[in-house]
Amino acid sequence: MLDTRSDKKDVEVERRQDPRLEFHCDAAVPGLSGIQTITDISFHGLFLETSDWDTSNVGRVATINTKLHPDSTIVRLKAKVVRQTNRGIGCQFIELNDQRKEAISTCFEFFKDTLPVR
Repeated sequence: MLDTRSDKKDVEVERRQDPRLEFHCDAAVPGLSGIQTITDISFHGLFLETSDWDTSNVGRVATINTKLHPDSTIVRLKAKVVRQTNRGIGCQFIELNDQRKEAISTCFEFFKDTLPVR
């Protein structure tokens, strides 16, 4: 399900170099209660909407379990929390093997028509 959220971003200066998909995708994160929501993803990271996060844990490595599109299997992504906002946490991927890279690439292929034209 697509949901453009550009009007809600709290990023002061755009530093992203990769295309980013804005969409809703459920995720389970060990240590966080309930289901969280991925609101965007790139080849280097994602944003996870959550209020269940302790600010002292920025820098922590999290495991994020998700299905990146309806036809996919569950993907386990490891990511370092690099920032926190009032909406959630920004994460940078670490230890991306070929299978995980392929899952992200397939996600982009699946939703390619939703990317804005540059």
